[in-house]
Amino acid sequence: MTLTQISCAQKSEKSENTNADDKIEVEYASNHTLSLVNLIATPGKYHEKKIQIIGYVNVEFEGNGIYLHKDDYDHGIYSNGFWISIDKNIRQQIADEKMNKSYVLLEGTFNMNQRGHMGLWSGEIENITRIIKWN
Repeated sequence: MTLTQISCAQKSEKSENTNADDKIEVEYASNHTLSLVNLIATPGKYHEKKIQIIGYVNVEFEGNGIYLHKDDYDHGIYSNGFWISIDKNIRQQIADEKMNKSYVLLEGTFNMNQRGHMGLWSGEIENITRIIKWN
């Protein structure tokens, strides 16, 4: 699954010009998935950009997050995940479709400066516009 994410992320980047003065900004379309590894490693590259990621989601009081792997959630490795800022409609969708504690595809805007409850996560996904269960 990780190789698929990386492959999709690489295909989704626009080409960059080698001349630094003419550098094209990297943007991601809503139909391309970004690897969580890329997001963790280079958060500045995606700050305030709309992103789409796949990860293991957990929704609970003071613990809304999406993680690289279920093991990261199980062992409390918050730095391998991102806080997710969800409204009551998204919370209800997660409950209705039994997505909590499962892998999901999530789309929203990345904010590297917000790090969630107690500043434990590697950033925040806000303004979530799409979430679907990933099988």
